[in-house]
Amino acid sequence: MTDSFTLEEISDHIDGEILSGDPDTVITGVSAIQDAGPADICYCGSAKYAGYLGSTNAVAVIVSNPVETAAECVLLVDDAYDGFRKVLHLFKPDRSSGFSRLHSSAVIHPASNIGENVQIGPSVVIDRDCVVGDNCRIGSGSVLGPGVILGNDCLIYPSVTLLAGTFIGNNVIIHSGTVTGSDGFGFVPAAGGEHKKIPQNGNVVIGNNVEIGANCTIDRAVTGSTKIGDHTKLDNLIQVAHNVCIGKGCFIAAQTGIAGSTVIGNGVVFGGQVGVGGHIVINDGAVIAAKSGVTKDVDSGVTVSGNPARPHMETLRLGAAVSRLPKIIELVKELNAGKKRETEG
Repeated sequence: MTDSFTLEEISDHIDGEILSGDPDTVITGVSAIQDAGPADICYCGSAKYAGYLGSTNAVAVIVSNPVETAAECVLLVDDAYDGFRKVLHLFKPDRSSGFSRLHSSAVIHPASNIGENVQIGPSVVIDRDCVVGDNCRIGSGSVLGPGVILGNDCLIYPSVTLLAGTFIGNNVIIHSGTVTGSDGFGFVPAAGGEHKKIPQNGNVVIGNNVEIGANCTIDRAVTGSTKIGDHTKLDNLIQVAHNVCIGKGCFIAAQTGIAGSTVIGNGVVFGGQVGVGGHIVINDGAVIAAKSGVTKDVDSGVTVSGNPARPHMETLRLGAAVSRLPKIIELVKELNAGKKRETEG
């Protein structure tokens, strides 16, 4: 990692235009606009933070439109947030493991196949018939069950459990504590309480360029596969039940739970703490607002909210009506009292 860059070097890296400031200005860090120090670069991408432009201590600010600012240097780009993302990559700290190649405490079954330039940390267990692709990094204490397949360039953080038959594509990131391939919640209820377990004979298939947050659980299918499509991103603490199919390019925020056999299209966005019932279809481009309870299918491109989830404008109208109920109740009481007095008179 390089500790510093000139303004010109950063501008070239993010395809920016220097609107003001000396191209040779040295920048040593990147920060939020309200917290920046005198050698930091920051960005302003929304009206919410525009108020900090006049008081920021940053030496440089990345913007999408020319602005008045206390910062000495201004970089203009098409998308300020994406420019900030690129600068964060430049200043990204080195968090790589201190252990290289195959640690002596790792246990690797002889029937498994390990690719080129693979790093396997302390106390990793790789069971029979696994395939680990080239350039993968597997953190300490992780477990790959029988028949797990990892594509190339995957990053598996410490204490991840990939159970039997899990298939993972290329360039996948899985954070600590996540479990894939655990048994789905499948039982035949019995009147006497002795519920019969349904064998979960399927697996989990995760596409390319997927990122899965910490402490997620992705259950194997009863038959066939539980699937997560290419480029989909899961936040922390998410439950994906058996036989769920998630499409490409979805965003799913923390504490969302998706019940069995639900089908989610491409480009669907979930807010946090969403609950989705089983055997539901959520079509392409839908948006599910935070804390929604989805109990029926959602059409393409529709934003829903509330519990049960309805089209968002309908939920807002219902909320407004409910807020007026106390006044309406008082009015009804007054009207009833008036009628009673007229009757008594």
